[in-house]
Amino acid sequence: MSVTLNYPGGISQPDSVRLTDTAVTRIGDAAVNDSLTVSAFAIANDGAAAKTVTLYWYDGSTQLLIWKKSVAQNDTAMVADLPIRLRKGNEIRVKGDADVWVTLIYSFNVPFAATTAQVTAGQQNSFRG
Repeated sequence: MSVTLNYPGGISQPDSVRLTDTAVTRIGDAAVNDSLTVSAFAIANDGAAAKTVTLYWYDGSTQLLIWKKSVAQNDTAMVADLPIRLRKGNEIRVKGDADVWVTLIYSFNVPFAATTAQVTAGQQNSFRG
């Protein structure tokens, strides 16, 4: 399966966390507006055995399963065809085990409903034909 999308905006600083136990862990901060899309993620297992890793999308009230896979010892699983637009209060959460690194790669979205104060003059012209 392949998904090709255009993201008006650009790549933002990724969030990366090393898990220390099997607790469900929030990665990064909750979205404060409609400006981020999780464009890709990488799960790296630096441990001594295969680990099952589960990612959840929290929509502000419900935790929903979006990805689950066993990642082999000294291996990395990468997913770049599951874009998730994060709205206000949304989070990505992960459950895994010690020695698993999870990295989310975000795209910053320039909202089409932006006001003049939120975008530069050059960006405004590209939105208003």
